[in-house]
Amino acid sequence: MTDPSSIGLARPLEPDTPDPARAAALLEAMPMAAALFLRTGMLYAVNTLGREWFVVDTRAPLTSQSWSVVLLPLGLAGSALLAAVAAGDAPVTQSVPLSREGRIVDVRAVPFDGELLLLTATDVTGRDEQRAVSARVDRELSALLSLSPFSVRITDVAGRIVQANAIADLEHASRPPTTVREVWERDAPHDIVNNRPLSFLDSPAMRALSGNVVQRQLLEVRRLGTNRVIEAFASPIRNEQHHVTGVVLLDRDVTDRERLAQQLHEREAREAELQEQVTHEREHLDRLVEERSRALIASQEDRLRERRLTAVGQLAAGVMHDVNNALNPIMAAAYLLRHHAESPDAVRDYANRIQKAAEIAAATASRVGRFIRQEPVHAGGDEALDLSVLAEEVLDLTEPMRMRRSSESGEIQIVRQFAPQASTRGLPGDIRAALLNLVQNAVDAMPEGGTLTMRTFEEGTDTCLAIRDTGVGMSADVRERAFEPFFTTKGFRGSGLGLAEVYGIARRHRGTAIISSVPGRGTEVTLRLPRAMESAPSRAVPNAMRETVSPQHILLVEDHDDGREFLRRILLSDGHSVDAVATCADARAQLTSNAATPYDLMLTDVGLPDGSGWDLVRHVRRHLPDVRVGVITGWEPTGDPGESHGAEFVLRKPLRAAELQAHIAGRSAPASTIE
Repeated sequence: MTDPSSIGLARPLEPDTPDPARAAALLEAMPMAAALFLRTGMLYAVNTLGREWFVVDTRAPLTSQSWSVVLLPLGLAGSALLAAVAAGDAPVTQSVPLSREGRIVDVRAVPFDGELLLLTATDVTGRDEQRAVSARVDRELSALLSLSPFSVRITDVAGRIVQANAIADLEHASRPPTTVREVWERDAPHDIVNNRPLSFLDSPAMRALSGNVVQRQLLEVRRLGTNRVIEAFASPIRNEQHHVTGVVLLDRDVTDRERLAQQLHEREAREAELQEQVTHEREHLDRLVEERSRALIASQEDRLRERRLTAVGQLAAGVMHDVNNALNPIMAAAYLLRHHAESPDAVRDYANRIQKAAEIAAATASRVGRFIRQEPVHAGGDEALDLSVLAEEVLDLTEPMRMRRSSESGEIQIVRQFAPQASTRGLPGDIRAALLNLVQNAVDAMPEGGTLTMRTFEEGTDTCLAIRDTGVGMSADVRERAFEPFFTTKGFRGSGLGLAEVYGIARRHRGTAIISSVPGRGTEVTLRLPRAMESAPSRAVPNAMRETVSPQHILLVEDHDDGREFLRRILLSDGHSVDAVATCADARAQLTSNAATPYDLMLTDVGLPDGSGWDLVRHVRRHLPDVRVGVITGWEPTGDPGESHGAEFVLRKPLRAAELQAHIAGRSAPASTIE
């Protein structure tokens, strides 16, 4: 036979003791650690799980092992429970913590078939942990429900409400509903979107119990005696097998929001209607404005045309006056020249007078040209200036006028506030003319006398000169038009060109003029010109002497017969050999035919019958780069045309012989004595 100890059994000592094999089978069928003990305290049988939990010696007979040793992992609790059952025959259960392992075991001792006692040990650690987790989840869920701004209800699969927050309970204050059907009956919901009563089967709760998720279903319900609008949400609760075990119902009262939305919709409709009316009126107004604008523009164009014609007439009259003043001595000198041709001294005197009168006329034409084009003074045509020195010179020049005005009316006091050095670059004649105009205007503005202050200063990158008077001042309208050509407040005593010329001179010098005026308190005009780095002004050489020059082979292109002939004679008198032609075609032919003995210099007019003199300049630069080129024009030079078109120098008619001779010789031209 097999040894009973080898299968975890001991032979029964009493005839009525259960069969060991049956006892072992019973113990193995139990899902917990189990052992049978004799009432004497000895082990009788134990299952496999018990061998793992208890202290069992597999080499010794079971009946030789006492419960006090076998149950040592349970501490004193195991032996105490068995002793209590042996004494009283009543089942005893106790939860025993296994501190070493951090586990909790339910130990139970019961009588078993007379002489035997059964002890079981069940690990309940997971059960207690699950209970703790469940309790914590319940507490957290309760906290979330109390904080939620929604009405929240949780149901089981039968539709019974198992949990609800305070907001949900207050919706039906008399008695909170206990089922979703009761909620439906009390709410009597109406589907707003479909405009129909909502059936129970279509309610959010029943749709969620059937497995659907309901998002923002808009319903009208009856709560607390009034009709309210709610947004309803519903979602099923599923277990691990994805079976629906209940639902979560949420709803939010949006009555005020919907009322505001309806009001907003009505307002938008009214605004759209008003906007349509405004659009219609604006289109009508735009048509009226367009019609009136066209009429106004047409009227303004007529007035501007009349003003332009008047301005051109005034300008022509002024130019005619100055030119006639210049022509008068020329004609007189020419008459006297014919009658005194036998006197060399008289001839030279009248010739000099004719030259000076012609230079004055040329200066007039130059000034008018610069005024019309408002072009800047180009580099090389200006010189270093000190505004303080020019201001002092102008005050000296105008002293007789001021003295006469002071004797006729009130005294005019002069205040000088000059910087030690106020350097700029420009044309001294133009700057003097501008200052003379400003001083004259300041004196005219003080008919009863006053104070004229002239000051120079530097500000930023500008050199400034300001002239202030204590006269009648200007209104805003007058100040706005002060720089406008031909605008004057002096009546027949003024031409309206004074301040306009001041502004034009400032702009040509890359600066500006600013007026500050208060009616009854005076006016200040400030010239702002770019400050110059160098301060030493260049000095012109007056009355340049004629010098002997080396004879050159020159091609002269000029379409005016007298001008061409006189210029040819001047060049011949200096010892040059000259070929004179009148057109571009003749000039190109001469340049080609004289290729073997090329010209040293070509002098050409700009306006020719068959083309422009600049075309000839470009032709020579491309094909005869060794030939020097000079341009003679009756127009005011613009910018630096010699540099832009390839000419070595550009001269303006009428020519001064000394200037032409200097350029032919390759020297700088002597400065003009007339601005």
